[in-house]
Amino acid sequence: MEAMWTRFLPITKDVMNEICRGTVGEVLRVLVDTGFGDEVEKTWGTEHRMPNKALAGGALLDLGIYSLTWIFLSLYHVLPMPQRKPPTAIAAQMTLNYLTGADEASSILLTFPTTAPNNIADWKSQAVALTNLRVSTDPGGQNSAGPSIRIQGTRGEVQLDGPSFRPERYRIILRHDNTQVEGSGSVREVNHPISPDIKGMYWEADEVGRCLRDGKIESKLLPWDEMTAVMNVMDEAR
Repeated sequence: MEAMWTRFLPITKDVMNEICRGTVGEVLRVLVDTGFGDEVEKTWGTEHRMPNKALAGGALLDLGIYSLTWIFLSLYHVLPMPQRKPPTAIAAQMTLNYLTGADEASSILLTFPTTAPNNIADWKSQAVALTNLRVSTDPGGQNSAGPSIRIQGTRGEVQLDGPSFRPERYRIILRHDNTQVEGSGSVREVNHPISPDIKGMYWEADEVGRCLRDGKIESKLLPWDEMTAVMNVMDEAR
């Protein structure tokens, strides 16, 4: 589970509970953008790990894991273990840095043979994972460009503001329905501020502590099969 601290944030748990309760209906599409907006040559040069292939650099491995984390949480992790299925179709495009050859942008389109939370027979879901070192998800720094994460269901969607690795606010937007279904067209916003002193990493440390205390070598919050499935997607994308 090393470095996958986003999975252990309280906001992550809240959003997963919203999906499991069916708040936004059956989730059929997830869109996640993780972009830095850096001047790559000026900020990183060629020797820093970010653009360095020899040091496992590139946008996919450093940023793409966060985009894929939310996708797998929403379309894989929320399902009972026997129903969890990896994507059946993967399409990807990359832009390589002209100096180092490491990818500085990646776009991945996934098709899952499942939906969440009810995994309706014969339905499928799609997801898009975007990364970019040169283009920022939030150029204004105030979330004015829109959410970094959109989890879209048949009754509405969950939107998360802030970087995908550390979002601090989510909103539930229910679809406007002329039949006057309760909550139709409503917007509910929930804040989860994170102290800049801790950056949100101690919730993962707490889970490690619990696993050690209980003699576990695998966390149910990031089981090995799921970790392997995410890695397989990144390998296929490359």
